[in-house]
Amino acid sequence: MQSPLTQSILLFVWVGLLASSFIVSEQVLPYASPIAATWLRFSLTSICLLPLIRFGTDFRLDLRQLIKYAVISLFLVLFFIGLFESLKTTTAQRTAVIYTLLPLICVLLSYGLLQVVPKTMQLLGFLLGIFGAIWTLLITNTNAEITTRWFRGDSLFLLSCFSLALHVVLAKKWASSQPALLSTFMIVSLGSLLLLPSFMLYGRPQNIAWDNSVFWFGIVYLTLFTTLGTFFLQQYLLKHYSPNAFLAATYLVPILVILFQGLVQFEVLLTCLPAFLITLLALYLISSKA
Repeated sequence: MQSPLTQSILLFVWVGLLASSFIVSEQVLPYASPIAATWLRFSLTSICLLPLIRFGTDFRLDLRQLIKYAVISLFLVLFFIGLFESLKTTTAQRTAVIYTLLPLICVLLSYGLLQVVPKTMQLLGFLLGIFGAIWTLLITNTNAEITTRWFRGDSLFLLSCFSLALHVVLAKKWASSQPALLSTFMIVSLGSLLLLPSFMLYGRPQNIAWDNSVFWFGIVYLTLFTTLGTFFLQQYLLKHYSPNAFLAATYLVPILVILFQGLVQFEVLLTCLPAFLITLLALYLISSKA
């Protein structure tokens, strides 16, 4: 059995990979449509996982479980399409901050679907996490437009976060008892099948930059690390964390996106330290059992 320290390290790896996906997804946009990019990362992930699935022992699912996996996958597909589409009219930094609303959305859905009632201190942690993320955005951006305007892409990504929250809660409710590898394979495989008609009709496969090395680097990275890696870690970590505590780690996404992009100077990062400490306090309060 893995120690709490190992689980915490894996959780940090998961959120680091997640933060990198916002940046790489933004870079892939000029070379493929949102539907095409999402279908490619799901399909390639399925192909990578196929040799690892032992059909004789792991692959024992009835029709009811397949339908549940299809619903789980559908909400994940909608999230990724929404992410790519929203980045056409907003930025990776803005989506990273909006993403911090995800845990609070998950609290509401967990209460309705899993009857998980958060403690008062945990609710305070969720609010502090959002505050820390917004503070980070304000410190690291001198452009007033980033806080005074609300873009179409922001609204679209907010809806995408609702979809992802449903995906995580339903994965906890319906799939956490299944092997992590099997769940990951089923979710991405069904996702690629669900996306196939839309990809053929609206994904504009003829416009994909098939011969561009930047495009393939982005797709391979999204496939191996931010799809295969994060999905597998998610299924594993949801066996040890509640959806609320699991998604609380996403409060670290904004500052990680800023660090990965290297858009600010070291002195500015130091001014983010109070906001970062508030985020850590938020994580502590959310993970507290009291």
